[in-house]
Amino acid sequence: MDGLKTDRAGALRGPSEAGRLLPAGVSVRRPFLPPAEMMRVLRALDALSNSWAPSQEMGLLGRGGTLQVRPGGVVVTSSLDTIRNTLAGPVLHWVRACGFAVPAKPFLAIFPVRMLGDPHTPTYQEPHTDSYAGIPHPPVCTSVFYARVRDMQGGDFAVADLDDAELRSPHFITPSTNALVTIPGERVHWVEPITAGERICVVLNYF
Repeated sequence: MDGLKTDRAGALRGPSEAGRLLPAGVSVRRPFLPPAEMMRVLRALDALSNSWAPSQEMGLLGRGGTLQVRPGGVVVTSSLDTIRNTLAGPVLHWVRACGFAVPAKPFLAIFPVRMLGDPHTPTYQEPHTDSYAGIPHPPVCTSVFYARVRDMQGGDFAVADLDDAELRSPHFITPSTNALVTIPGERVHWVEPITAGERICVVLNYF
């Protein structure tokens, strides 16, 4: 388990890049999906190859080579349904096991994000908490499933403590393929600059 420790809820908690334990409420599980389910998600993501659009053009927080999926069309709808149906149940089971009080009938917002590194104009994501139109509060928790991480330089997932308004002492988690990172929904988080490689993740927010 590469030095990961398990808390009483079964959540894997490991050292950050600075050698510190991750804060309470933050969990990492690797690997997350069994091989068959993993391949199902990858096939659905590959079917979206012509549907990625720059995140910034969509008014979202990704910068540089950050891409997200424009909704609409049979292929997009079918692929996103496959991703949702494959991930929603296992992730819900996991976050509840980690102690998050997800409602009995939660609302799930789910979206894929592709990030392509560039040494001249690094790709990154601004600090933020996730939200959804019409819902006045953050999600119970935010989970990031890393479906593909290839030859990536940089790109650590950063999460701040609740009392760190200046974002001076974040915790860093290095992504890897088939890993799931879950944080409390009110935690500010972001993606460090990526100078090379590719990563595709799926973000799941339970409200």
